[in-house]
Amino acid sequence: MTDHFDDSLDDARKVWSVTELNAAIRDLVNPEFDSVWLEGEISGFKRNASGHFYFELKDGGSRIPATIWASSASRIKLRLDDGMKVLCRGRVDVWVPGGRYSFIVTSVQAAGEGALWAAYAKLKAKLEAEGVLGGRAEEELPFLPKAVGLVTSPTGAALRDMLRILHERFPVRVILAPAKVQGDGAAESIASAIEALDTSGLVDVIIAGRGGGSIEELWCFNEERVVRAFATCRTPIVSAVGHETDTLLSDLAASWRAPTPTAAAKRVVPDIQELSAGIGDASERVARATTQRIQHLRVRVERDKARLARPGELLDQRRMTLDDLTSRLASAIFGALRRKRRDVVVVREDVLRAHPARRLRMLRARHASLALRLRDAEVRLLPERRARLERLRAALGALSPRAALARGFAFVRDAASGRLITDASLVGAGERLEVTLHRGSLDVEVVRTHAEEAP
Repeated sequence: MTDHFDDSLDDARKVWSVTELNAAIRDLVNPEFDSVWLEGEISGFKRNASGHFYFELKDGGSRIPATIWASSASRIKLRLDDGMKVLCRGRVDVWVPGGRYSFIVTSVQAAGEGALWAAYAKLKAKLEAEGVLGGRAEEELPFLPKAVGLVTSPTGAALRDMLRILHERFPVRVILAPAKVQGDGAAESIASAIEALDTSGLVDVIIAGRGGGSIEELWCFNEERVVRAFATCRTPIVSAVGHETDTLLSDLAASWRAPTPTAAAKRVVPDIQELSAGIGDASERVARATTQRIQHLRVRVERDKARLARPGELLDQRRMTLDDLTSRLASAIFGALRRKRRDVVVVREDVLRAHPARRLRMLRARHASLALRLRDAEVRLLPERRARLERLRAALGALSPRAALARGFAFVRDAASGRLITDASLVGAGERLEVTLHRGSLDVEVVRTHAEEAP
């Protein structure tokens, strides 16, 4: 038996290139793992000169290459290093030329933060539903507080920074309510300090906060006990936690949110140097306005003095003005009276023309004239009209059919249809006819007819 190699291919079989296969795998993987969360430990971390990060994510049983492009790396605040437990969000991608797949990371947070932020979102939704958050957003802070209350750690840098700013900007009394701002018991300590200052009535505004730190260190300002203390505080309160990237729940419940304790100190008191400069400018403006007003009044006084220096002339001018006005007033009154009199005459004539007695006399005269004309027409026209009537009556009688019947003529009609018979050819023997005479009528039967041809 001879072995041989059959290199013929089935026409239905698809032959892939390596590139095509890798590209097809990429097309399958990309949509399925476009946005996933991956938890693991960083291994082999490298920072490229271009700004890209390259490392592996591993757990107890496997590892996967990971990449953070420079555009995403610039937004990541967490300092990454080997051995860190992290929670990464990204997508799975396939590098077609090398046939390798990797995890493209878009955001990173320390492992364990996911549970914290889930609790944050749940508490936020609860407090928003109760109306605890956002109710003080438009609350005004006092312009010139007499005393400022501070709720912070007595040993922290935040206290030193706030005291320095407050003393530099404005001489204000400061009352410290020391509080634990990190770790176990911090939430209870912060809330109790806020409530103590609020109920004391000794301060006009409260700053509660601390310097920056990790999210775990700042988490006490997301605790429900602290948030409710901020929301129920009757004294205006500023949330001053040194962070920028995330919003704490205490920020949402405060009267005002400061990005740092230093910024909070600058917000609650004005700068005395700026106030002094502003007062100086205002004083200068008031002085200029007062001087201008005095000068204007002096000019008016001098003008009035000049006019009052010769009171006789002024009185003569006023008398002349009075005489002119009196003359003009009299002329206007007399002119108006003349116009009214003319109007009265016109109206009187109209009334007289429309008076009932006058109209009655006019109507009686017209009636007498019409009666005279009627009698004249009766005497003159009546005989003439009667003679004409008789002539018309005689002519009408001559034309009457009754006159023709009186002279011996007759009307012949068909007895059945009432049709007038004027031609013998229209009647047949045996037909019945009705003959109307001058006096009475005859019912006759045709025995025979004698028809004449028409001329």
